[in-house]
Amino acid sequence: MTPLAYGKWLYNTGGACVTCHQQNGQGVPNTFPPLAGSDWVNGPDERLIRAVLHGLQGPIRVTGIDYNASAMPGFGQVAGSPFNWSDEKIASVLTYIHQEWGNKASHVLAERVSEIRREVGDHKPWTQDELRQIPDPVAAH
Repeated sequence: MTPLAYGKWLYNTGGACVTCHQQNGQGVPNTFPPLAGSDWVNGPDERLIRAVLHGLQGPIRVTGIDYNASAMPGFGQVAGSPFNWSDEKIASVLTYIHQEWGNKASHVLAERVSEIRREVGDHKPWTQDELRQIPDPVAAH
C-alpha cells in the first residue's frame, strides 16, 4: 500500500480524523476546523507534525474562522493517548491530508516526523500561539 493510500485508510478508519474533520475534510462548523483548504495544512509541515504528535488545545483560527470548542488529541505516543501512532502512520496520514480536497502541500516523510519527535521530546498539547512561532521556511525566502 502506498503512503497516500495508507494515509487515506488511517484517516478514515483510525478512530479520530474522520470523526472530527469529516470525510470531505470540511470539519464541523463552529466545532472542528476544516482540513480542506486550511492554511494550517498548506503551511509549514513542522507545525502540523507537532500538532499531530502532541495534540492541540485552545482556540485556533483556520482560514479566517475561529474555533474554540474542542481540543485535538495527540497521536504520537503521548501518555494517556489511545492512538500512539508510529512516525510512519503520522507521515502517511499527513501526506493524505496534504494531497486531498484540493490541498497542494508536499509529502511528509516518516524521517521528518522522527526528527521533530526527537527534537521536541515529550510535550504538552500545543497552542496556536506556540505553533505560529515556528518559522515558515517558504515565507522566509
